[in-house]
Amino acid sequence: MKTKLNRILMICAACWCFSTPADAQQNAQASQYHFNTMVINPAYPGADSASSITLQGRNQWMGVEGAPQTATFAFYTPLKASNTSLGFTAIQDKITVYSQTGFNANVAQKVKLDQNLFLSMGIKVGMEQTKEDNTSLGTDDPVFAQNQRYWKTDVGFGFMIFNEKFQVGLSSPSFQKFDMGNSVNKLEFKRAIYLHGAYLADINEDFKIKPGLLVRQVKGAGIQCDLNAALLIKNMIWIGGTWRSEKTMGIFAQIQVSRNFQFAYAYDFASAKYLKGGSPARMS
Repeated sequence: MKTKLNRILMICAACWCFSTPADAQQNAQASQYHFNTMVINPAYPGADSASSITLQGRNQWMGVEGAPQTATFAFYTPLKASNTSLGFTAIQDKITVYSQTGFNANVAQKVKLDQNLFLSMGIKVGMEQTKEDNTSLGTDDPVFAQNQRYWKTDVGFGFMIFNEKFQVGLSSPSFQKFDMGNSVNKLEFKRAIYLHGAYLADINEDFKIKPGLLVRQVKGAGIQCDLNAALLIKNMIWIGGTWRSEKTMGIFAQIQVSRNFQFAYAYDFASAKYLKGGSPARMS
């Protein structure tokens, strides 16, 4: 079936804050979920009637050598005759000598619950490779004498209830990972569970506002939440901000460049009070 591509979105994201490497490796792809919700919920494509391609780049600690960098490619398209959506994501995450590259296939099925209420169910399956470029460290320590490479399978799921005005979702984009091969994977897997919701309210003909909430539970890190709000101006420009319980904040904007092309930029930073305290914060 040939499907017309309805939307292309390019995202640039930058941030300046403190972070712990383990958490950055686990959840870096989820930072700008406003623009790319499929990375936190495999059911999201079922809630969108259009095809979409998203290219996203994210730099953390800008100007610092070896700082975390994330690149994401996401694509999905609906098969309207069956209410099924197919998708694909590719994510590369780098920090110091570590890099992770994941490839995932996504299937979402939309079910009509009522005249204006729908349920989408999604599943994600894929593989993830982790590399350690230890020889670049230039050390005589035998622990870092050789480069390492190991693979994991990755399985996730999600649910969403939605209509034209609101959406509520529950998901675990990486519910379980399994080691492959004989190499020892040094990174501990931390399962994350997400509960998220948003509501689009009309202010007048030119302005709409969309408040949202995301709650996540990560093994060993407790419960964290994001509060966000975005203003839509003349159906062309989104501007908004995010506050996170980890004492970090973010601002973002998105513009409709043409009928089928959108561009977005986001900037994350730690609060001044938190920076003075010197404690680390995690971006996810």
